[in-house]
Amino acid sequence: MLLSIRDTVAVAVRRAIDPIDQLLVLDPGRRGVARFFRPGGALGAARALGRARRVLITTGFALGPGLSETDGPPGAAVLGRALRRLGMRVRYVIDAATLPALRAVLEVLGEPRAIELFPDGDAGVAARRVLARLSSTHLVAVERPGRSRDGAYRSAGGHAVGAWNRPLDALFLVPSRATTVGVGDGGNEIGMGAIPRNALKAAGVPPRIASVVPVDHLVVAGVSNWGAYGIVAHLGRLAGRNLLHSGAEEGRLIEACVKAGAVDGITRRREATVDGVPLAAHAGIVELMNALGGRR
Repeated sequence: MLLSIRDTVAVAVRRAIDPIDQLLVLDPGRRGVARFFRPGGALGAARALGRARRVLITTGFALGPGLSETDGPPGAAVLGRALRRLGMRVRYVIDAATLPALRAVLEVLGEPRAIELFPDGDAGVAARRVLARLSSTHLVAVERPGRSRDGAYRSAGGHAVGAWNRPLDALFLVPSRATTVGVGDGGNEIGMGAIPRNALKAAGVPPRIASVVPVDHLVVAGVSNWGAYGIVAHLGRLAGRNLLHSGAEEGRLIEACVKAGAVDGITRRREATVDGVPLAAHAGIVELMNALGGRR
């Protein structure tokens, strides 16, 4: 006999299994996510962000010139909207490659375009200046390249992508009192330095692409956008408010990314998909999160 969504949630609660985690650990790309998944990561990040005052969010993963991914900007924008609704001051610091997609998704959500570009020049100096000026209490990265052991930035396929991605991970490496949060799905993003290298290797993540940039709170998901949505779902539950978007809005966010020139990170085609997963599936994940308590 098939269980209803309500029954499934009840079983998960009785077994002390976070139902949001059950969605985040889904691995459509077969990347071995379960081997380095962090149970409770989204809830921990939500609790930390619930105490924030000023939040800096970065996102964007470019695979080449004009090849910024559809994964990242939607998650960053939905999370930023939730935090702003909770009274936090939210700013986005990105590079030029991500600007069109992030602008587009913020417009879909009716959000302020509180965006600035990471300065040119020495990354460490630029990072210190940005952090000093914004006085951010919390830093968040959603699907953003993190440097590997040799200092290079690489795609999941091992290709160098540093030429198209500014070293924004410096924001997470210079001394700061800010609490840091990272969201990723492949092992090569900001935050994955919090995972032991042998765990990533066991999951099939090549050591040469593994990020060494750590964070205080890491959220691993089958798709990075989902990880950000998981944080929002928990923020809504903790605040007793409706903070998560709808499946229909999810479709509009992805379509807006593509219209702005973004591509699927797996197929590298300008199509309304994320990491090779069709739009309907992403909308379904959002609706499941709403059914599991993200929307009240």
